Amino acid sequence: MPDSLSPDQRRARILHKLTENDRVIARDLAEEFGTSEDAIRRDLRDLAAAGQCKRIYGGALALSPAQGRFAERVDTYLAAKNALARAALPLIESGQTLFIDSGSTNLMLADILPGDLALTVVTNSVSIATTLFRRPGISLVLIGGHVDPDIDGAVGAQAIDQIRLFRPDLSIIGVCALDPSYGAAAFDPRDADFKRAAVGSANRVAMLSTAEKLGTTAPHRIMPVKSIDHLIVEYGSPGDICAAFAAQGTTIITARPS
Repeated sequence: MPDSLSPDQRRARILHKLTENDRVIARDLAEEFGTSEDAIRRDLRDLAAAGQCKRIYGGALALSPAQGRFAERVDTYLAAKNALARAALPLIESGQTLFIDSGSTNLMLADILPGDLALTVVTNSVSIATTLFRRPGISLVLIGGHVDPDIDGAVGAQAIDQIRLFRPDLSIIGVCALDPSYGAAAFDPRDADFKRAAVGSANRVAMLSTAEKLGTTAPHRIMPVKSIDHLIVEYGSPGDICAAFAAQGTTIITARPS
């Protein structure tokens, strides 16, 4: 049927669909709205330019809601973050060198680390370092450099040079968004640069993700899904998205309900 919507109305409906489904396909939208794929692609370009979605081949992805200052995120989804942190504990063994990246869920993990594990913990996070400082059984190494309070961690060239000196047995990388096709992504380019360096120096990589981050993206890509060894997800996370991660070789660990 002929397109009866104005471009503004189309874009509003596209945003609504992204909120509901996390991704849209240009061909499907053109058929639904009775317009051309060229018109839909222009709409998606305009939405992406306004920072409201991320263009991918054939369509667009929703941006992750997991953005904002660390201080604003640290007290959200506490039960889910606690469940994720507890599900990650079996990956951590006595004697390991463990890197824990900045992030509110990773801070929860640091808070519940058992005191009887002999660990070397490397972190760029001020809050994680404060939590682990003087913790029995833990040898703490703090990555230095410029500390961004929004990230709660050191980023930039100095921090990247320092993380490359280590070869952690396991690196817990913070993430803002995760999509099976696009991979892991962050909102801050310096944060993404540091995370890429941390991934490059790790023997194994794990990520802890609350459900709202799955199937979404952010402007700065960190790494493809195949580089994630372990992904810890909330109980009840979308099965199709988890299966798409698993199909690329990532081990999915589902947290028990709180």
